[in-house]
Amino acid sequence: MLISIIIPAHNEDESLPQLMEELDCVIKQQSKSIEVIFVNDVSTDRTAEILENFRKKHSYVRVIHLSKRGGQTGCYQAAFKEAKGKYFIRLDADLQDDPRDLNKFFPLIEQDVDIIMGLRLLRRHRRILRFASILFDSLVVLMFDSPLHTNTSSFIAFKAKYIKGLNFKKNDHRYLTVIAMHRGATKISEVTVVNRDRIYGASKYKNYKKLILGIPEVIRFLIRIKTGFYDFPKTNGGQQ
Repeated sequence: MLISIIIPAHNEDESLPQLMEELDCVIKQQSKSIEVIFVNDVSTDRTAEILENFRKKHSYVRVIHLSKRGGQTGCYQAAFKEAKGKYFIRLDADLQDDPRDLNKFFPLIEQDVDIIMGLRLLRRHRRILRFASILFDSLVVLMFDSPLHTNTSSFIAFKAKYIKGLNFKKNDHRYLTVIAMHRGATKISEVTVVNRDRIYGASKYKNYKKLILGIPEVIRFLIRIKTGFYDFPKTNGGQQ
């Protein structure tokens, strides 16, 4: 079984060396086949150079360089097309997710779980950002009856078949769990993960946008999912 770990990166040259060191320690201890796909989202610092050095040093590293800014959704769209794993694991490049927590995902992958959500029990974000996350989770529960305690974590594993081949709209990376459940994922689990303080840089997504744009965005997503935008394509009357 191959597992694809997918990591978008935009101007994360300060975080990447530590992230790669921690990832390598975890991967060396595993007997599983793992590929790590970094997606460079048109960085203007040394991110591209650092990622190419990773690729040369580590046989399991692959690098995708986007030609124009795609945001996290664009990064995942590109990576999902190239990834070969049965499972995709999302991981941020900013060091807030701890790669050592991958060891909590791997046993559940062995159990053939469809979705594994990394549950951040102690979020270290500002009060307004925590409020925005609670509001978003409440909307998702009301609209989609999600069984998850949170739908906002960046640290998630999916069976690839539930999300591969989709054409995403802007910010659809936030709704991957809902899309996967809509497409048939029923075996769902959660693990607790560390939420570390950001050491370098700042969030690429501002708090006011989460509050002002969040509700209309969820409504647009609801319309798309209800009108079949994310359905499996039908061939000869069956699921592809």
